[in-house]
Amino acid sequence: MNKDFFNINGYTLDDLQIKAICEAEKYSLIVAGAGSGKTLTMIGKIKYLLEIKHIKPEDILCISFTNEATNSLKEKIKNPKIPVFTFHKLAIDILKKEDIYYELAPPNFLEEVIHSFFQEKLYSSSFLKKQFFLLTKKIFFTPKQYYKILKTSEHKECEKLIATFISLYNTHNLNPKDFKTFFINKKENPLLFLIYAILQSYEIEKEKNAYFDFDDLIKNAMDCCQKKKICHYKEIIIDEFQDTSKLRLDFISAIVQNSNANLTVVGDDFQSIYKFSGCNLNIFLNFQNYFKDAKIFKLENTYRNSQELIHVAGDFVMQNKNQIQKNLKSPKHLKKPLKFCYYLNQKKILLKVIKKIATEEILILGRNNFDIYSYIPKEKIIWKENGYFTLKKINKKLRYLTIHKSKGLESDTVILINLVDGKLGLPAKRTNKNILNLLQDKELFLYEEERRLFYVALTRTKNACYLLVPYIKPSIFIKEIKKYKSFIQNLYL
Repeated sequence: MNKDFFNINGYTLDDLQIKAICEAEKYSLIVAGAGSGKTLTMIGKIKYLLEIKHIKPEDILCISFTNEATNSLKEKIKNPKIPVFTFHKLAIDILKKEDIYYELAPPNFLEEVIHSFFQEKLYSSSFLKKQFFLLTKKIFFTPKQYYKILKTSEHKECEKLIATFISLYNTHNLNPKDFKTFFINKKENPLLFLIYAILQSYEIEKEKNAYFDFDDLIKNAMDCCQKKKICHYKEIIIDEFQDTSKLRLDFISAIVQNSNANLTVVGDDFQSIYKFSGCNLNIFLNFQNYFKDAKIFKLENTYRNSQELIHVAGDFVMQNKNQIQKNLKSPKHLKKPLKFCYYLNQKKILLKVIKKIATEEILILGRNNFDIYSYIPKEKIIWKENGYFTLKKINKKLRYLTIHKSKGLESDTVILINLVDGKLGLPAKRTNKNILNLLQDKELFLYEEERRLFYVALTRTKNACYLLVPYIKPSIFIKEIKKYKSFIQNLYL
C-alpha cells in the first residue's frame, strides 16, 4: 500500500505502525512504548477501516478510560458518526437502548452508607458488636462509649479502608460466593464480617433508591449483552488497555461475543500505574489467555524522548522482568537528558531551576497533590485550570500535576520533585493494609508499580528532565540511576 495513505495529520506512520494496522487479526494487542505515536496509529487504523475495509463509521467502536481522553480522541478522529465512549458512557448507552431505568448514586453514597451503618445499625446487633470489639480491642458497655470510639481518627481510617475494599471488590467483578473464600484468613475475620454486612446494606440501600453506582452500570449493561444480541459493532478499538480491570474485561468480552467484532487493544505495560483503583496488569500481559490466537504488535520507535533518556528509563523499568521486553529507538539525541539538581534548601531550589530552564513550557511533577507546597509557599502560587499556575516575575507556562495525572501528556521540559526516601516520597513506601491484599495480586518485584510511575515521570519530557535531589535521604530510585553517569549532568545551584 502507498505510504502516502498513512499520512496522518502531517505525520507519516512508520513501518511498525503500518504493520499493526494492516496485519491485524481477529484479536490484536498493540504494545506501544512511551511517545511511540499510539494515537496516530489508532487514527490510522480507523482511516484504514473506513477507506480500505469499507466499514461503516457507526460499526467502529472506540473506547478510552477518561472523559478527557475520549474528547481528545473525538477531536482527532474528526468523524462524529464514530462512537467514542468511556466504559461507563458505553454502558449508559446500552442501558438507554434497552429502556432500563436507574438513577446514578450520589458521589459519596458508599461512604454515607458505611458511616450510617456504624452510627445506626451495628450497635443493635450483638454479633456485629462482638466483631467490632475483636477488631478494635476497645471495651464499650454503653452507646456513649461506643459513639466515642466512632469519633476517633482510627475509626475514620477504618471507614475509608472499608470503602476502598468494597470499591475494589466491585471492580474485580466478585460476588458473595467469592467473598466467602476470604474467610480462610482467620486473622481478618472480624473486619471481613463487618464488610460483608456493610456490603449487603449497600446493595439494599441502592435497590431501595433505584440507584446504580458506576460498577452497576457496567454489570447491568454486560447482563444485557449476555441475554440477547444488541451490539452491531464490527471493529472495537480500546486505548490504554494496560489500565483495564476484571469488570471491564468481562464487559468487553461480552460485547465482542455479542457482536462477533474484531478487537484491537492498545497500551503500554511500562505505564500501568492504577493498581490502587482495581486495574490488573496481568490482563494486558496475558492477553492471549483471554483472547485466543491474538496477535501481538510492538511500536518501538519513540518520537518524544531522546535515545539517551529512553536507554536510562527503559533499562530502569525493565529491572522487573515480569513485563514485555521492548527495544525502543529514537531519532532524537540529547547528550545529558537527566539533570540532577542537588539541594539543601527545599524552599529555594525549585525557583532556581525554573529560572535556569530556557524553554517556556515547564511541567512540574510530584508523587502527591501537596508536594509542590514543600517547594513554593501556597500564598505565592496563583492557580488556574488543569494544574496551570503563575508566579510573580516569572514569565513561563508552568503546570503542576501528580505523576498519575500526567500520564498521556508531554511537555518541553519536566521537573521532578519529592525525590526523597520516605513513606510519601517516590517510591512511596506505604504498605497496603492486609485486608486489601486479599483483592490485589502480590508484587513480584519490589516497588514494581512505583518503578513504573518513575518511568512515566521521566518520559513526559521532549527534552531534558530536571530531578531535584536532596543531599539528605535521596530516593532509592535516584541512587539506582546514578550509575548512568554519561547521561547525567550534576547541577549545584
